[in-house]
Amino acid sequence: MGEWSYADGILPWTKTCFVCGEDNPKGLHLRSRVEGDRVVLTHVTRESELGYRHLVHGGISMTLLDEVMTWAAILTLKGSCVAAELTVRLKKPVAVGQSLRVEGWITSAKTRLTLAEGRILDDGGEVLATATGKYVPMSADGHNLCVKDFVDSREAMDLPFLKAEG
Repeated sequence: MGEWSYADGILPWTKTCFVCGEDNPKGLHLRSRVEGDRVVLTHVTRESELGYRHLVHGGISMTLLDEVMTWAAILTLKGSCVAAELTVRLKKPVAVGQSLRVEGWITSAKTRLTLAEGRILDDGGEVLATATGKYVPMSADGHNLCVKDFVDSREAMDLPFLKAEG
């Protein structure tokens, strides 16, 4: 299902999100982008993301996968979405300093439920984790709160459905 009409480019980001929030002092400060029918982000893992002494916490992998799958749902439904269910398979350990490519895409889209898949790859293209997710649209009130958090930047794709009204 890669039938979107979006050109490749950097997606908008927020002020507060743990993954993309530019004002979040403990956040990752990452930028997602569209590449064809996928939402992609890249990330080099940090020591602050450790679970065990030498392995990145699995929750970081899940968070990165949720970010790209949520964006895929947002672009498909043209509105704010949130995860209703996530299933992640951690296939290989992730080490500190490892460069990751995280991809998300839609497999089925309906008005009330969108299904997404994602994966994390290392530099050599080996799959480190996979995920499936179910995403639902936010209420109008929830959407209006979310869009107020987006940063207005010329670097980001112009997505009119993510603009605050009034």
